[in-house]
Amino acid sequence: MIIHFVCLGNIYRSRLAETYLNSKGLKDIKAVSSGINASENGNRPISWLTQRLFEVYKLVPFEKSNWTQTTKKLLETADLTIFFDDEYYKYCVNQLGFNSKYFEIWGIKDLDDSIADHMEKIRVTEETFELIKQKVDDLIERKKC
Repeated sequence: MIIHFVCLGNIYRSRLAETYLNSKGLKDIKAVSSGINASENGNRPISWLTQRLFEVYKLVPFEKSNWTQTTKKLLETADLTIFFDDEYYKYCVNQLGFNSKYFEIWGIKDLDDSIADHMEKIRVTEETFELIKQKVDDLIERKKC
C-alpha cells in the first residue's frame, strides 16, 4: 500500500509524516510525500525545524533528500492520500484532477510564519509532530484491520 501525504511545500508536515511512517519498517506500507507548491521552494530541501526533529527522534536514515512537487501522476499512484488541509485537497481536485475516493483530510496546520522566537517555533513543531505521530499510529492500526 502506498500512502501519499500532501501539504503545501513538502518541507515540514508531509515530510514528517512520510519519514515517521517509513521509519516503522512496515512491509506492506510505503509512504511518499509531496507539496502542491513545492517547486516554489527552489533548492530548499527541508526546514531546519523538520531536520531538527529528524535528528532528535533518530529519523535521519528514513528521510528523503529533497522536496517533491505534487503531480497528477503521483496522486494516481497512491492507494490512500492524506491531505493536511482542505485547501490542498480542493487544489488537487480542481487543478490536478484528483478523483480517488481513498483520501483523508487531517487538518493539521502549517507553522505560523509570524512566530519569531526560535524556542516557540521548536515548541510548536514538537506539538505538531506529536499530533502527526498520533495520526500515523492510528492510521497504521486502522489499516491492520
